[in-house]
Amino acid sequence: MKKEPLSKLARAEKKVKEIKDFYNHLAWFLVVNIVVFIVRFKMLDIFSIEFDSVGKNITNWIDVNMTIMPLLWLFGLTCHGLYVFKDKFRFYENWEQRQIEKYMEEDNDTKYM
Repeated sequence: MKKEPLSKLARAEKKVKEIKDFYNHLAWFLVVNIVVFIVRFKMLDIFSIEFDSVGKNITNWIDVNMTIMPLLWLFGLTCHGLYVFKDKFRFYENWEQRQIEKYMEEDNDTKYM
């Protein structure tokens, strides 16, 4: 079954929802990673005090996991942003075309001696 094209209003609502979802994703990313950053250093203090012999291995494990998680999430957030704002990248193409046309007009308007 063939899908009907969305109306202008439906497309605009969909676009606004996508942008809103991206900003929610960004907000959660910031909040969670700030908390993780704070907890990470508190946990390192706890483990270094409590477990002197085992603490080194645990702190290494915490460091690796709490570094990789935000990086993977950042990759997902970047992909989400690129998907949501893919229309914004056309700005550069349009800008380049407008500049070319502008300089061609100026060249036609200029009188050479």
